Amino acid sequence: MRPTFSAILTFATLALAACGGETPPPQPPPPPAPAPLPAIASAAPPAVETPPPPAPPKPALSEVIPQVLKRYHEAWNAHDAAKMGTFMTDDVVAYAYGLHDHSGKGDFTSSIAKGWQTFPDAKTGTSRVFVKGNVAVVELAWTGTMTGEMGETKPTNRPVGQRRVHVYFFTDDGLVKEVHQYFDAAGLRAQMKGEKNAPPLVPLPTGDPEVHVAKGAPDEDKLVGWAKQFDEALSTDDAKKATALLADDVEYDPLDAPALKGKKANAKALESFFKAFPDQKWTPTNVWGVDGFVVVEHVFTGTPKLPFGRFTKVTGKPVTGEHVLEIWQPNAEGKLLHAWSYSNPTEALKQVGAVEKTPETPAAGRHTP
Repeated sequence: MRPTFSAILTFATLALAACGGETPPPQPPPPPAPAPLPAIASAAPPAVETPPPPAPPKPALSEVIPQVLKRYHEAWNAHDAAKMGTFMTDDVVAYAYGLHDHSGKGDFTSSIAKGWQTFPDAKTGTSRVFVKGNVAVVELAWTGTMTGEMGETKPTNRPVGQRRVHVYFFTDDGLVKEVHQYFDAAGLRAQMKGEKNAPPLVPLPTGDPEVHVAKGAPDEDKLVGWAKQFDEALSTDDAKKATALLADDVEYDPLDAPALKGKKANAKALESFFKAFPDQKWTPTNVWGVDGFVVVEHVFTGTPKLPFGRFTKVTGKPVTGEHVLEIWQPNAEGKLLHAWSYSNPTEALKQVGAVEKTPETPAAGRHTP
C-alpha cells in the first residue's frame, strides 16, 4: 500500500518532534480587562411635599352667634349652669343695672344656679335677636313660680313672668365676654308678692325667634346718625322737637307701662315728661343700625321737679345715670314708627332717694339669659 500524502506529512511532523525540535514560545496573556468605571449615582429627584388641605373657612360670627345663643338658652332651660359656662370667657362680666353685677364665670353661673332654687320651674324663650359684628341684642321673656326661698323671704308660690332684653358682647371665638341686662326688678318683686299693681304676667315666646343681622349697608350707618339726632332732640327743653320726629301712627312700648299708640298720645306723654324733668339729658353709649332697626344704649340724667310714673316723690335729688336700652324702627320718611324701651326703674329711684337700699332680687331675676 502506498502511503498517502497526508500520512507522510504526519510522520514527518512526528519525526521532527522526536528529534528534539524547538516548540514555539507561549503567547503572552491578554492584557487585563480595564476596571469597570464606578457607577455614577443618579441624584434622586427632590421629594415633593404635598401641602395639607386648606382649613375650612371660619364661619362668620353672624352665623355663630345665633347658634351659641340657642345652645346657651337650652342650657338655661335645662338648669345646667356648667354647660352655660362653656359659652363664656373666664373673666365674663355681667351688669344688672340698678342691682348687683357679677364678675367671672364662677360668680356668674353660681348666681344663676341659686336663682333656680327660688324658681325651680323657671323657663325662658327668645322673641327677637339683633346681630351686629360681635354684639347680639336679645329680647326674651321668662316665667317661673316662687316655690323656693330667697334669702330670708319665704316661698309665696306665686307665678312670675316678665319681658327683658340682654346685650351680649362676644369674642372673635364666639364666647360671651360681657352682658348688659335690662329688666323691671320692682315689677318682679310685686309679682312675687301678689301686689295689685304688679305688672301682668307675660307668656313665653314659642317657635324660632325673629333674627335680624346687620348687612353693613350705608342705610344702617344713616340709622346711627338718625338715632343720635333723636337723643339730641330729647335732650332739649322743647318737647315739640321730639314730637316732630314721631310718625302719626307711632307706637311706644315701655317695659313697665301699657303701650302708647298714636302721635297724639305720645306727644302728651312727652310733654308731661319734659315738665317733670326740664333738665333731662340723653347720652348714647352704643348705637347699632341693624336691618331697618336701630338699637340704642343710652344714659338718662335729670332732676325730677314733678311726680311722673314711678317717681311719686319729689326728693330734689337728681337721677345721676339710668341705663336705658331702646329699639327704634323708623318709617320710610325717617319718622319714629315703633319704639320698645327697657330699663330698671329701681336704678333711678335709688339715685333720687326714693328707694333706701337695693331691694333683694332673686338671682334668676337678675340673670335670666
